[in-house]
Amino acid sequence: MQAMVLTLIGKDKPGLVDEIAKCIIDSEGNWLKSSFCQLSGQFAGFIEVMIPQEKQNDLVHACHQLAHLHITLVPSHAHEQSLNAKAIIQVTGNDRRGIVSDITSVLKTFDINITEMTTNCESAPNWGSPLFTAKVTISVAKSMDLDKVKLAIEDITDDLMVEIEKS
Repeated sequence: MQAMVLTLIGKDKPGLVDEIAKCIIDSEGNWLKSSFCQLSGQFAGFIEVMIPQEKQNDLVHACHQLAHLHITLVPSHAHEQSLNAKAIIQVTGNDRRGIVSDITSVLKTFDINITEMTTNCESAPNWGSPLFTAKVTISVAKSMDLDKVKLAIEDITDDLMVEIEKS
């Protein structure tokens, strides 16, 4: 058995996740964890599976038959990430062009790995402009000074509010 990450993207339709689950079962795999979203009618997802090596091609072939999904299956490296600490960064501020690039550039300067990121931009009453929010889960060295990271993100512009919680 080998831990693998299955990535999928294609036109969304009802029952698609169930069809993928059946492909994993039919290939003697075990669904470990996943993340999905729908953007502009497209389904995108990541699934970590435990599957016998001799069944990996069966899984890829079966998924290719589903709704013309584009898929990849690559080995998991979950054991490497367990050596680091995790933290969650919450950022809120006025939206502007380049804000995601500015935040990720700061994280890069600290050699921080982003493991998950969700962003949103919505109208906020009495705010005057669209409100940007981000939730960024990071993997960092256990010795990382997260206060320095917080200050560096806040220094991007004077309207950013930043909270960091180590988990």
